[in-house]
Amino acid sequence: MPSRFVALLLLVGLITSACLANDSQADIPLAQVPKAVMEAVKKKFPEATPESASKGVEDGQLFYDVQVKLKARNAWVTCDPQGRILSVDREISFQELPKAVAGAISKKYPKAAIRGVNEIVEGPETVYDLALTFNGKKLIAIFEANGKFVEESADDEP
Repeated sequence: MPSRFVALLLLVGLITSACLANDSQADIPLAQVPKAVMEAVKKKFPEATPESASKGVEDGQLFYDVQVKLKARNAWVTCDPQGRILSVDREISFQELPKAVAGAISKKYPKAAIRGVNEIVEGPETVYDLALTFNGKKLIAIFEANGKFVEESADDEP
């Protein structure tokens, strides 16, 4: 469901700040990440190097985010305390996008400068989050894997 992905994107973007009055996330040392979480992350990305972690609560549910480095790219793996992977957000290149998504982006944002691409997988659903500059504006655009446009927002990141 696209609305779940939008909420996930907002959460990932606010790693070190409070999301809502009862929901928050804070950086923690890698040594404080539960063993089950680290094992799940290492199983998912055996070649990755863990870089940082955070612990948070969303809708009353505890979760852990572990940032890993995959070669020169970052990925964020969100798990519950038992190590069940809830979502994976990883940097990819424009060339790695599904053809339907690349085509939809080129059609909706012709001649846009692509500044970054993330693939976000939550359960069976995948969305693509693109940081782009179009007509002089910095934007975040989200597309489903089939190329369907989900939403666009201003990109406040420098």
